[in-house]
Amino acid sequence: MQFTDNEGLFHSAKWALIANWYGRLIGIVNTLVLLKLLTPADFGVAALSTFFVSMFVAFSHVGVAHFVISSDDMTEQELDSIWTLGLVTKSITALCLYFSAEWIAQYVNNPAMSGVIQVVAIIPFLSGLRNVALDQAEKHYKFKLIIATTMVARTAGAIISIILAIYLQSYWALIIGVIASATVETIAGYVFFPRVPRLSCKYWRQQWGFSKWLYIGSIVGYLRSRIDVMLLGNISDARGVGLYSISTEFSWLPFNELIVPINRGFFSVASRNKNDSSEFYNRLIQQLTLNMLIVIPCAFGMMAISAPFTEVILGDEWLDATALIYTLSPLMIVMSVYGVLSTVLTIKKKMKLIISSDILFFSGIVTFFLSYQEAGIHFLAQGRLWIGLLFFSWLVLIFIFVVKMKASDMVLLFIPPLAASLVMYIFILWLIGLFNSSVIQLVIGIPIGIIIYTTLYLLSSYQCRAFYPYHWKCCDFVLNKMRKRHAYEGGT
Repeated sequence: MQFTDNEGLFHSAKWALIANWYGRLIGIVNTLVLLKLLTPADFGVAALSTFFVSMFVAFSHVGVAHFVISSDDMTEQELDSIWTLGLVTKSITALCLYFSAEWIAQYVNNPAMSGVIQVVAIIPFLSGLRNVALDQAEKHYKFKLIIATTMVARTAGAIISIILAIYLQSYWALIIGVIASATVETIAGYVFFPRVPRLSCKYWRQQWGFSKWLYIGSIVGYLRSRIDVMLLGNISDARGVGLYSISTEFSWLPFNELIVPINRGFFSVASRNKNDSSEFYNRLIQQLTLNMLIVIPCAFGMMAISAPFTEVILGDEWLDATALIYTLSPLMIVMSVYGVLSTVLTIKKKMKLIISSDILFFSGIVTFFLSYQEAGIHFLAQGRLWIGLLFFSWLVLIFIFVVKMKASDMVLLFIPPLAASLVMYIFILWLIGLFNSSVIQLVIGIPIGIIIYTTLYLLSSYQCRAFYPYHWKCCDFVLNKMRKRHAYEGGT
C-alpha cells in the first residue's frame, strides 16, 4: 500500500504511538511494582549502568537506520555491508565496556558496579545484531511488524524484571530485565523479518563517509543529554542518582511517549522533500507546530501536578522527587525543538553545526555541575534547566539564521499553545488547592486541564488561522482523520 507523505507521517506516528503507549503501560506497571520492591539506591545502580551502556553504544553509532532510510533502494550487498559495519563497531564497544568495568566502579565510588557493567556489556553486541530489514520496513512506512517486535520485547522484559524483583529484591532484577528485553527484540526482528544478513565490508568507505558525522554527533549528543547522570554518579550517592533518574523519566514522560513517536516518520518525509524548498519548509513548520501544541501543555501540566503525582504514583519514599519533576519538566520543550532541528541539519548535511552546539551545551552542564557539586541535586537540576533555556534560545537562532525560518513563524508557532498552557497551569493550581487529598487533586486536575487547554487552543488556532494557518491545519488534519475513522467504523 502506497502512502502520501502526510499519510505516511500520520501512519508512522499512529503505530509508534500505539507501541509507545503499550510500552509505557507495561513500563508504568513494571516501574510501579518495582518502586514498591526496590529502593532508590537500586534504581541509582540501574540508572548508572544504563547510562554507561548507552554512552558506549553512542560511541559505536554509525547511523545504520539513517543511512538505509535516506538512501535510495539499496542492494542486498549494500545492506549486508552497513549491517556488518554496525555489528563490528558495536562488538568493539561491548569489549571496551567490559574491560572498563573496574574504572567505572571506581569513578562512581561503588565496587558493585564492576560486576554490573561486565554483565550489561552484552547489550551493545545485541544491538549490533539488530536486523537491518527493520530499517527498510520503516523507510516504506511498514510499521506494524516493527511495532510488534517492540511490544514483545518490552512485555518480556517487564515480566522478567517483576518476577526477579520478587525473588531477588535487588537491582539485578532491573539489569536482567533490560538484557532480556534487548535479546527478545533482536530475535523477534528476525522472526518477523526473516532476512539472514551476511558479513561484508565491500561498501564501508562510502557508508562511513555518510556515517562519520552521525557517529560524532551521536557521541556528543548523548553526552549533552545525559552527562548530568554521569556527573552525579561521582558527586552524589546511589540514592541521589536514583531520585534524579526516576524524576527525569517521569518528568519527560510525555516527550518520550508522544513527541518521539510523532517525530518517528519525519526524517523519511523530510528526506523525500529535501530538494523542494517550499514543501520542505511547510513540512518543517508543520512538524514544529504539531510538537509544540502537544509538548508545551504537557510541560506545564507536569509542573502543576508534580506534588500529587509524586505522592500518589511514586509513593512516600520518593517525595523528594517532587521538586525535581517540577524543575525538569520544561526541558521537554527544548528537547522537542532540538529533535526537529537535528533532523533538518542531518538532511541538509550540516551536522558540524549541531555537534558544535552540543559541545557548547555539554560544556555548560559540566562546568555548572562541577562548580556546584556540593549544592545538592535540587540546585543542580535548577542549573540544568537554566542552561537548557539558554540552549533553547541558541536553537531558535539556528532555525532563523541557518535554516532560514521566518522569525514571525518561529514566534507564532509558540504563542497559542503557550498562552493556553499558562491559563491551564494557573487554573489547575487553583483547583487542586481546594482539595487536601492528593488522589482527588490528580483525578480532577488532569482531565480539567486537558479540557481547558484543548478549548483555548482550538479557539486561538481558529482565530489566528488567517495569518498563521499551521495551528488550525494540525487540528483540522486530526479532526478529519477522526471523522474518517468514525465513518469507517459506522459503515462496518
